[in-house]
Amino acid sequence: MTKLFPFILLLLLSSCSLFPLKSKADVVAEVNKKQLLASDIVSLIPTGLSREDSLSMLRQYINTWALAYLLESKAQKELSRDLKDVSRALEEYRRSLLVFQYEKSYVETRIDTSVTQEEIRKTYQDNKDLFSLSEPIAKVRFVKVSLSSPNLEVVRSLYRTQSTEETLQLEQMVHHSADKYDTYNDQWIGASLLSGDLPLSPEEVVRSMNREYIECADSLYAYFVSLFEKVPAGALGPLEYEEPSIRNVILGRRKIALLKNLEKEVLNEGWRTNQLKVYLDENE
Repeated sequence: MTKLFPFILLLLLSSCSLFPLKSKADVVAEVNKKQLLASDIVSLIPTGLSREDSLSMLRQYINTWALAYLLESKAQKELSRDLKDVSRALEEYRRSLLVFQYEKSYVETRIDTSVTQEEIRKTYQDNKDLFSLSEPIAKVRFVKVSLSSPNLEVVRSLYRTQSTEETLQLEQMVHHSADKYDTYNDQWIGASLLSGDLPLSPEEVVRSMNREYIECADSLYAYFVSLFEKVPAGALGPLEYEEPSIRNVILGRRKIALLKNLEKEVLNEGWRTNQLKVYLDENE
């Protein structure tokens, strides 16, 4: 017998009404001579479960396993010969997968992934309709501080400052007393990403971003967000914000061009090597 985890083996052997072990102790279930072995499923049962939970999980797995073979048997009996013939579909899938892998390799070994700033600027200027914002974005200063912090009110009075001196004072203070201080590298940040740092839903953050700041709290922390620059949803995204998307557009177009070139090369090669023959009377 295959070596089994003792507890599961005990379950299998002691639950004859659920798992009848007739000819082989390792056989848990059988459908039309196809056998499911205990050794195939024992590793799927997490340790630490109760006997009842383990049996429930085993029963569910066995039902899933059996259903696949029972449905196959049902289909074999009741489908017409034409409907049972899946060889064409399998061949189409095999060919599509093979072509996909070849095209992927062809592109990866030939595509130029370098993109100049001039290309980025030109693509941005020529395709502004592609870069409309789906959500508001902003450049922000974010502070998260404990409600019990002795510096809470000082942080509240300083987090919206644009003074260099006061900003330095704030940064020195939060370095020691804040749980999080972030300017997101002075990059544009969307409402959905910002909501991940706040006890607010993305929809609530979107509504709050029409103000100059956001203040909120949960049971442990106060959250302060100063919005220094904002661009509303529907407006043209700033070039620096859209740059990753622009790069993808440029590389996507290069990929399409390479694939079209591949198609042309393959057709020409087919004609040249006489692999391709067309029997078409264009005079009819």
